[in-house]
Amino acid sequence: MNYGEIERHTLKTFLAFSTLLFALILVFSTITSRLYRVSDVAYDYNPELNMSSLDSLIGKSIWLVADSDFENFYEENPTVEVISKEVQLPDKLLFKIVISEKLAYVQDNRQSPPRTFVLHKNLYTPDSQNKEGLITIKINNGPVRDGFLEELISLVMTLKKYPLNLANIEATYDGESMRLTHSDMEFNLGIASDLGRKASVVGHYISEETCTGEINIVYSGDGKNVKAVSTCE
Repeated sequence: MNYGEIERHTLKTFLAFSTLLFALILVFSTITSRLYRVSDVAYDYNPELNMSSLDSLIGKSIWLVADSDFENFYEENPTVEVISKEVQLPDKLLFKIVISEKLAYVQDNRQSPPRTFVLHKNLYTPDSQNKEGLITIKINNGPVRDGFLEELISLVMTLKKYPLNLANIEATYDGESMRLTHSDMEFNLGIASDLGRKASVVGHYISEETCTGEINIVYSGDGKNVKAVSTCE
């Protein structure tokens, strides 16, 4: 390599280093700039929520606000399903908060006195004596397996797709199987698994069929589908 090539190579290296250094300085100055520090936090007011952890973001670089900053917010507000942010430069954060839906009123009779609670879509289960027009689910025996509450959520979310008054439905779990009643119809759902698919059959019968009696929800011969075996009139 001759002297000219060495000089050109050195120049290229210097220019690359200078460009990188300039970029780092620019990024650092932007992050630390007072222009881009949060001065306004906006959200819909909800008296049932603790917003202090969101307000504490004021003064922080808007570029450094991350999902980890919302851990305290979720801990302080267990009814929240999700919180999302919108950045409005240079210094405003706009938050959208989704409250977890209440799905079922659960009465756990395995303890004395029975525990009653409301099951939220995000698995939050606060004690409550208020049925609030929800479907009632009674647990009379146990134990319940892992994922039981998730199965209940799947059951209710499927039933909500049909034109039903869920307050008129009551489900009972005896430790082995789940039964569901609506008016003069009684559904035997079998073990508490695959409740979403089973609920689709229940929803169809309640909303579309005229039936009085017992309906067993069973699997087809190949086990791929569920169907109803009815003895009702």
